[in-house]
Amino acid sequence: MIRPQVEAVDIDLKTGSTLGFYTYGEDRPNLLIVSGTTGRSATDVYASYLIMKHLESLDRVDGSVTIVPVANPLVFRLGAAVSPLDMRDLETVFPGDKRGTVTEKTARELWRHATQADAIVVLKTNWPSCISHTVALYKEYIHVRNLASQIALPLVVQSLGQQGSLSAEAAHEGIPAVDIELRGGRDQVDSQAAVEVREAILNYMRIRDMIPGERIESSPVFTGRMQQLNAESEGFFIPRMNVGEPVQADDVIGTVQDKGDLLSPHAGVVVMLSTLSYVFEGDVVARIAPPASEQKNHTEPVFERTPTVRRKW
Repeated sequence: MIRPQVEAVDIDLKTGSTLGFYTYGEDRPNLLIVSGTTGRSATDVYASYLIMKHLESLDRVDGSVTIVPVANPLVFRLGAAVSPLDMRDLETVFPGDKRGTVTEKTARELWRHATQADAIVVLKTNWPSCISHTVALYKEYIHVRNLASQIALPLVVQSLGQQGSLSAEAAHEGIPAVDIELRGGRDQVDSQAAVEVREAILNYMRIRDMIPGERIESSPVFTGRMQQLNAESEGFFIPRMNVGEPVQADDVIGTVQDKGDLLSPHAGVVVMLSTLSYVFEGDVVARIAPPASEQKNHTEPVFERTPTVRRKW
């Protein structure tokens, strides 16, 4: 049975903002798993908890796994999107600033560990009705694509590469890093989604020969950037499809009762779909991941910094 090495880092004593880093094993490669970055993180925090319980049941880990169950403690407790102390979103301030605001200091401490990792997985809870999927800058960086291809979830969606996010900034620095988005709500845990992601990450560790057990070959579908479908009128939205289903252009995604159908603008896979709900004009009711080939001629984002030489395991 493995006991983790625990490192507690006080970010702000007045608000109880203390980061806990739990490391299993001592050698390389090192996998860093981060969850609890926002207030709607119940499912991803639970997924981290399940991974920790499994690691604690093992006799050894070849390499090491560092887990940060709650990366943004105050925001997580408040169920908020940004910190009330500085109105900053943690996923916009990496690599952070050790002399900055509370959020910037938090990012800097996480970044200190990120730069020592050989791979990074950031867990995020998405919508109550979505399929768990990987989000990655796989078109820009082969080291990111290699990591994403070894995570046994059905889809890898091209990332927007948001400046200041942990996975994007790490990828620019040559560190393989991806986000995994799970189904769930602010304070409600979707246990099925958490177990699915736990198994996908444990399987990745088995592929890397870090932990024992039978490995499953991963063969995700790589898609383009997520496209959203907005309600065109106010009323009751009734879904006509299920998440995970493939769609063609002009397929009926759902209906605003007594107002009309909402059609898919292109082919792809339904990643997120609202349940029966009351919507207003402009509300997002669905997100669709198009085939990667459909966006091959679109302008790719330009990153200001030149990536460093990628790391090798």
